[in-house]
Amino acid sequence: MSNMTRQESMTISWTAGVQMAVEVRGHRLIVDQPKEDGGDDQGITPVEMFVASLGACIGYFAVRFCQRRNLPTAGLAVKVAWDYAEQPHRVGSLTVQVSLPPGFPAEMQERLQKVVEGCTIHQSLTHSPPIAIALKETG
Repeated sequence: MSNMTRQESMTISWTAGVQMAVEVRGHRLIVDQPKEDGGDDQGITPVEMFVASLGACIGYFAVRFCQRRNLPTAGLAVKVAWDYAEQPHRVGSLTVQVSLPPGFPAEMQERLQKVVEGCTIHQSLTHSPPIAIALKETG
């Protein structure tokens, strides 16, 4: 048995073309594809959202680390690069670069490294959860 807490949920609904609207906690995000992939380029792609979730989570953990220690946060940024692998088609690798704020103490870098590697999305990728997909008829 895992150490699960409460279950969260969101709804993703088709809107037009190949666009999907993601709705969660009163927020709405349009996910689309570039024109060359049949979309209208009205939002980021699902893969970009996946990659962004890792970068944003690492950024959040880094910012909270700094805030809790009264360290500078201005200038902190996260850059994520990825490539694809095949059979099956998927994100093959992710490379993350955290740009530290000016004035970040060198002696705190090792602690920050451990903290950002503990971010929820990174941990979810390295300890992948089971995924159950069910089809349900509507009507």
